[in-house]
Amino acid sequence: MKALVLSLVAFIVVALAAPTASLAASPTFGTPAATAVLGQPITFTSTIDGDDIASVDVIIHLDGNPTSIILAVDTQINDQYQAQANIDIGSSALCACLSSGQSAPNTKFDFAFRVHAADGSITTGPVGHATVDDQRFQWQTLTSGQVIVHWYAGDQAFGQAAANVANDGINKASQLLGVTLDKPADVFVYDTEDAMRTAVSPDRENVAGEAFPHLDTLYVWIPHDQAADTFAGTLIRHELTHLVLHRAIDNPYHAVPRWMDEGVAVYLSEGYTDYWKGFVTSAVSSKTLIPLQGLTGEFPSVQSEFYLAYGEAVAAVDFFIRTYGDQTFWSLVKSYANGVSDDDAFTTATGSDFAAFNKAWFESLGLEPQSPVGPQPGAAGPVPSDWTAAAGGAPAATIGPPVSPAAPAPSFATGGRETARPGGTPGPDTGGAPVGSNGGSSQTDTSGIVLLITLVIVLILVTLLIGVFLRNRTMGPRGPY
Repeated sequence: MKALVLSLVAFIVVALAAPTASLAASPTFGTPAATAVLGQPITFTSTIDGDDIASVDVIIHLDGNPTSIILAVDTQINDQYQAQANIDIGSSALCACLSSGQSAPNTKFDFAFRVHAADGSITTGPVGHATVDDQRFQWQTLTSGQVIVHWYAGDQAFGQAAANVANDGINKASQLLGVTLDKPADVFVYDTEDAMRTAVSPDRENVAGEAFPHLDTLYVWIPHDQAADTFAGTLIRHELTHLVLHRAIDNPYHAVPRWMDEGVAVYLSEGYTDYWKGFVTSAVSSKTLIPLQGLTGEFPSVQSEFYLAYGEAVAAVDFFIRTYGDQTFWSLVKSYANGVSDDDAFTTATGSDFAAFNKAWFESLGLEPQSPVGPQPGAAGPVPSDWTAAAGGAPAATIGPPVSPAAPAPSFATGGRETARPGGTPGPDTGGAPVGSNGGSSQTDTSGIVLLITLVIVLILVTLLIGVFLRNRTMGPRGPY
């Protein structure tokens, strides 16, 4: 016995003195690569060598945006790891989610492979960089002033004319908004409408140009035989105004309403022209003018209402400037850089909230704002008597004020995507008793008491049986030690 104890002690001493077993080596990564061609899934590839690789994914960042987009690796062949997906990197970074679809041309991003080991440790490989490329055309490129123009149809003079108009638009917007672009903007000029929409808005119509401020890029449809001083020039100035405006108001909390965004772009690129006045005048005559609260988010998709929305946007901007002055308006726009709400911005600038401005604009056109349509808060349901303040049993906290059945209809929501929640719906009539009660009966249910007594009796019997069993074992014969 003593020898056994000494041997065990010696074994423990040797084990403690022995060097600790080395941990699995960290994985090694090859140079990461990405294939990003417009219209095709984006493919990420890297070689990874390691003993402990439980799972692998890819971290993606839009250039200049800290949001991490995580894409799981879906293919492994020996030490080659690959992830492939139709992913809209720009939208994913803005929504902090994984948005499916295609990424627009000129989407610049970085990426890195990441290994998760079985012990929970994480190792990240080297960072790669890539740009989504529209390879359908042979692009020409011209850098001039604050823009980089990309076009494939037309001569050098066409590209230079587009650059001149673009720089003029940037200068005009920068002077009024007090900001400028900190790096050149990319301008992609497509020769046909179909080519442009396929690149950036395959599911939309009625689009001749589109600005992507998060990419510092705009895309326009300008036939190569169209002069830059015609609609083409207006289009370029319009989209570039968006880029400058968003640079002026950039914040992570609250953007300007859509009508203001588009209204400023139209106002600075062409003004409140007779063309746009025609849409507004027609809507005033038919009393179909859309309240500005209905134009804070996406514009209507129906073509007539789509153009009306643009007409109203520039009309509202024009009305504000004629009423309060251009300096007050530019101060209003720039106040959004602080992330303020629409009501706070308008109250600070004019002394009244957003709804009051909309009402004043309607009245200037001889109209009254129409009442909101859609779901409305319902009337308050019955409240149990024990919850009333008179009974002293009111809950410590309530979920908002009660809604009176006679209360006036609420105004339109002032946030772009905020909508009023409907009030709670009362349950079916229960004869005055709260839902879930026994209907007011005073009879006591005794089934619970009977069940409790039965359980106690069963426990006593089980205890007695265990005691007898243990007693018999203790008093029985014992074997030798």
